[in-house]
Amino acid sequence: MKITNFGWLILVCTALGVNTKTYAAPSDATLTLVDCFVPKIKSKAKCGTLDVAEDRSKPMSETNKVVLNIVLLPKFKEESKEYPLMFLAGGPGQAATELAPAIDRFLSDTRQQHDILFIDQRGTGKSNPLSCDDDLIDALALDDSAISIQKDVEKCLKEMPPRHLPSYNTYDSIKDFEAVREALGFDKVHLLGGSYGTRAGFAYLKLFPQSIETAILDSNAPMELVIGMFGKTSERAFDMLLADCSTNEKCQTAFPNLKQDYLSLVAQLDKGPIKHKTFHPATGKPVEAILSKNKVTEAMRSTLYDLGSRQMLPYMINRAANGDLRFLTAFIGRTVDSERSAGGMYPGLTMNILCNEDIPRGKTEAFDADADNYFNGKLGHSNFTDVCQYWPKWPAPVDFAEPVTADVPVLLFSGSYDPVTPPAYGEMALKNLPNAKHVEIKNGAHVASIRQCTSLISAFISVGKFDDLDYSCADKSVPMMFFTDMNQLH
Repeated sequence: MKITNFGWLILVCTALGVNTKTYAAPSDATLTLVDCFVPKIKSKAKCGTLDVAEDRSKPMSETNKVVLNIVLLPKFKEESKEYPLMFLAGGPGQAATELAPAIDRFLSDTRQQHDILFIDQRGTGKSNPLSCDDDLIDALALDDSAISIQKDVEKCLKEMPPRHLPSYNTYDSIKDFEAVREALGFDKVHLLGGSYGTRAGFAYLKLFPQSIETAILDSNAPMELVIGMFGKTSERAFDMLLADCSTNEKCQTAFPNLKQDYLSLVAQLDKGPIKHKTFHPATGKPVEAILSKNKVTEAMRSTLYDLGSRQMLPYMINRAANGDLRFLTAFIGRTVDSERSAGGMYPGLTMNILCNEDIPRGKTEAFDADADNYFNGKLGHSNFTDVCQYWPKWPAPVDFAEPVTADVPVLLFSGSYDPVTPPAYGEMALKNLPNAKHVEIKNGAHVASIRQCTSLISAFISVGKFDDLDYSCADKSVPMMFFTDMNQLH
């Protein structure tokens, strides 16, 4: 769940046609997968498409359909009879197939016995994308304070291909995934979802529990949670950074007043954007960097998603607070423009879902409480709420926010340092699930399990029970290193 790449939100497979096989589904739908190669994956994959109705209240037609893009990574042990693993991407707005190389790398052990299935959620990837990409927007030089959000939303909607936006929602996406499962002839699937992928997982558990053998959900967004309030959670993660720096001798010596440094920088930004003439870190050309509070706090918040990136934050803050903006501008300007990279958000879907399934459920007092933080104030949610004022409205299902109570075995993960979905959200989901376990990864942040607990994931999928599993990965110690000068990490 990261900010998308609209202009106003700064930080926010080739088929070879051989060895084809057709799977018949109970619904008479068919899905032909053909051998293909996916970039950055060495082994052969299988690719295909499945047509589904865009607006399910009407018959499917050439003007009322979504062509779902599908990639399947076959299990290495062909004799295995295990159910496949379906990966649910995050966002909302990430395309699952674009994340296939990373998942293949992390879950190579799981792939020994299980096919891994990727389906681009409607509105992402090659499944009728709602991109709203604003090309050639240089994040470093853009003056976001001068942007008209209303005009940008109108421009986005005008340039987007004709779509029935109410049909681009979480429930219809899950019905798509279920249609693919049926068309492939799989009796059941295992689910793996991270971040918004957990929301999709909870929705799948609610709608089609009989189709799920087990579910692994990391960095949880249960149905009852309103996604989009990241002020207090960001402050919490930043406080943990301050505490770690204060107990690290090198960090404490280099940055003895780190919180005050941050507050000093924010106070400068409250007066208006800081302009800084520099050379663009990606192009080498002269540029005037415009550093607004929104741009700077979002850049810093983004480092908190991973313990590896957050180790740079104390140095970035201290240097910027003392007038040296080089490190900060280099970080913000590390890409040339806003063109969406593989695995990035399709922001039209991001806003379409959040502005209708989540933000309208938020109470005024909850938004006020979220804004009561020193890290980013109301920017913790206003990047979404400001857009949602102008985004088209449609009603979410009346039962959408009801908790999930399915009896499917569910393994929940949370990272202690997560700046958007803290462990409390895992506990929120756990209290209504009768057959679940919540594991907090002590030295992990956002979606840490696929890097730190892959053996546990594979073991759980194999047995579907919580007893006699090794949970030690969640307690593994990780060196707390901090970047304190230009020469080394301490």
